[in-house]
Amino acid sequence: MLRFVILSLTLVSLINSSNIPKTAATPPSRYQNYKTFVKTACNSTTYPTMCYNSLSSYSSTIKADPIKLCTTSLNVNLKYAKNATLVVSNLLKKAKSTSSPEVPVLKDCVEEMKDTVDELKQAMAELKNLNGGGISKEEHLKNMKTWVSAALTDDTTCTDEFEEEEVNEETKKKVEKAVSELSKTTSNTLALITNYLRF
Repeated sequence: MLRFVILSLTLVSLINSSNIPKTAATPPSRYQNYKTFVKTACNSTTYPTMCYNSLSSYSSTIKADPIKLCTTSLNVNLKYAKNATLVVSNLLKKAKSTSSPEVPVLKDCVEEMKDTVDELKQAMAELKNLNGGGISKEEHLKNMKTWVSAALTDDTTCTDEFEEEEVNEETKKKVEKAVSELSKTTSNTLALITNYLRF
């Protein structure tokens, strides 16, 4: 009987000291903390809701790391840039097939979108080379801001041309929707880099 009681107490002790319940509870809790970090970071941007919606699903990757935050934002930004390029390229193909007077403005916009893609890639390269490349982290950061600012300027240049030229209303709406989303994402990326990367 005594032996049975001792065994029972030992078993209860083992169950109570087990890490299983704690381990099971930790990831969701940690994940929420990561989401809080992303939400706080996004609150420093111009378009916080859009920022959070585009980055929150990457919370477990970002964790609470400013470099991962900015890397992820640039990656998402690049997807928006490629999407905008595709939208405008398809409209240009259609305009060419009908010899539309919109061809020049669409052609210019495609070039601006391609420049945006290249500039965001340059910013990503600067971020990857923070600890190398023969220049200081501060110089890499300065270069990143320059590239992302240039991308933002290109986004605006495209939509400005559509305001100045007479184009089909449906075409205009499609371009403005794609480029506006890109422009907002680029603005958010620049804000995150400015507010969260300090050396």
